[in-house]
Amino acid sequence: MIKYKDLLVRVFTSIFLIGALLAGMFALPQWLWGLILIGPVIIAAIEYSKLFGWEKKLRLAFVFAIIGFCSPPFLIFNQFANIVNPIGMIMSWTAVLFWMFFVPFIIRYRMRTGNYLCNVAIGILIIVPAWFTLVGLQTSPYPLFGVLLGVWLVDIAGYFVGKKFGKIKLLPSVSPGKTREGVLGGFVIILVYGLVLSLINDNIFSAIEWSLFVIIAFAFTGICVLGDLFESYLKRGVGVKDSGSILPGHGGMLDRVDSMSALLPFSFLVIQMFVE
Repeated sequence: MIKYKDLLVRVFTSIFLIGALLAGMFALPQWLWGLILIGPVIIAAIEYSKLFGWEKKLRLAFVFAIIGFCSPPFLIFNQFANIVNPIGMIMSWTAVLFWMFFVPFIIRYRMRTGNYLCNVAIGILIIVPAWFTLVGLQTSPYPLFGVLLGVWLVDIAGYFVGKKFGKIKLLPSVSPGKTREGVLGGFVIILVYGLVLSLINDNIFSAIEWSLFVIIAFAFTGICVLGDLFESYLKRGVGVKDSGSILPGHGGMLDRVDSMSALLPFSFLVIQMFVE
């Protein structure tokens, strides 16, 4: 059963985070938006480093590496927007390859490594592309908001459907709480979400468009679930439930952006190529 008090805390935290995100996306200059987002990036980097039990010097080195990858647009300030997108494109393509080919392999074969540089590279590919996407696509706030809303809907539907109807575990050795019913709930809500958007825009799908739409909805849900599973896999390896406790009702920053970190690089490429 979902405890009412825990649910209330979770909802209020979500409302605050969504409000702050929307204010930044629609009201702030791009450079200031990027600067503010460095804060959550640093928190996520600290949480990630703690998952591996790195000593203080190694944690600091990782945090500075993350900041370093995000810093080029600030170094040539008058060209901020022109620098964000090209670097974001490179980072997104790299992240997409990582999520498509390496993450499923890592989860499938339960691969772990104690190599510091390898784990640093993984952390960079989880955190940095998400920052470039959120900053780079601020110039296309409506498509970006549409993607983020879709991620939240998948998470919400998966949470409630899984709690209410979940019986068949998706991958219990990685994420004991995630069920196939919850994933199906996320897939259905994305179908409904896409249908509503199409009706709002007076776009009636043909048979071929419906087939493509179902494939896209399936991929969207699958990538979100993959991001969730991979963070669960990392936490499972060190025996912790949450990456942190900074967000009441949600755990750590990484816990809140797990699905987002996987989907945003794909979204960046799609929006850059077909929307802008």
